[in-house]
Amino acid sequence: MATNLLVLLHTVLTIILVSGILVSYNVSSIDLKGSLYFACSLGLASLLGASIAYLCAQIFATSSQTRGIFFSIVGILYVLRAGTDVSNLTLSKFNPLAWTYLGHPFYQNNWYYLIGLFLLILVVFSIGLVLESSRDLGSSTIAPKKGKTKASKWLATPLGFFFYLNRSTIISWLLADGVIALMYGSIYGDIDTFVSNNKLISQMFANNSTTLVNSFTSLIMVVTTAIGLVMPLVIVHKVQFETNKERLGYLLVQRVSRLKVYYSSLILALFFGTLAILINGFCLGIAATSSMQANNGKFIITCIKASLNQWPLVCLFVGWLVYGLLGYSFCVTYFAVLLDLPKWMMHTSLFNVLAKMPMEKFDLMSFAILTGIGILAMLLGGILYTRKEIV
Repeated sequence: MATNLLVLLHTVLTIILVSGILVSYNVSSIDLKGSLYFACSLGLASLLGASIAYLCAQIFATSSQTRGIFFSIVGILYVLRAGTDVSNLTLSKFNPLAWTYLGHPFYQNNWYYLIGLFLLILVVFSIGLVLESSRDLGSSTIAPKKGKTKASKWLATPLGFFFYLNRSTIISWLLADGVIALMYGSIYGDIDTFVSNNKLISQMFANNSTTLVNSFTSLIMVVTTAIGLVMPLVIVHKVQFETNKERLGYLLVQRVSRLKVYYSSLILALFFGTLAILINGFCLGIAATSSMQANNGKFIITCIKASLNQWPLVCLFVGWLVYGLLGYSFCVTYFAVLLDLPKWMMHTSLFNVLAKMPMEKFDLMSFAILTGIGILAMLLGGILYTRKEIV
């Protein structure tokens, strides 16, 4: 209950802060009613996620299972919402994730959707409370599956061991990468229709009709690459996490060296990081080609080449293991135009060092430099890890 009340307090503060900031603009179209509705929709979205996570925590035995099921549920609801919003908006009314915006803030302010969402949250929280009160302390509603008594030869290797620890993250993240790339690829049909139906835009791009598509592709590559880079960072960080939790001590005092442990996780991160960006390029190209009027199969190859152009960033971020640098580079590149950032600041983003393919030609120099820096960072990380005191 203390945790639930803390989440509720966070939601209330969010509603007060967001609605207060919106009203403070003193804009006639942003009234108090609409601002309050918008803030409440954000707060209830937060409570919806908290209630689902709370229910999953009572059902499943481990935190990793809880996180995996929770993100799967939210991901499925998000994908279904995205599909029904485009194909059949009526079906979105059955998706609780869509209730936060179907009331049209600042326009209709239909409170019935938010009331329904609030009632659903109460039901989910109540089920969670009942399950928590009926289970034993430290146990779960669903009993954990017993593991094998003997490990396989693959699991007995450092590479197989760390793959086992990260398998749920790897599989779920690769699936999420593919789905997100497919969703972005489906937008290309709207861009193609917009260019062909608008005379002014058609005249602007008369000499090179692919300019707008290529510019959009280069930006989407930044988004999908930033999402795909999170997974290899998590894999490498797993070694540091397990070390800090004092779980690798027994492993390292046996015949397994620290370098084997470090480079096993590094190999996994590089392999699946590369696979993630390849999936991004392939899925983006497939969805874009199928949605555009001019069905050109060569665009799939263009997207794959543009995704592979981002490969040095896999080496660089895995070597440095800096989440803040990834977030900073993404924000600077993605919001540069919206925030009117100065040019010198845009050059500080690592995404802007590489050529923006397919809008620009491949730059071998920047590709090689970033790859070299990433390899050096990985080698330096191995040296530092061998000298780290392990408990």
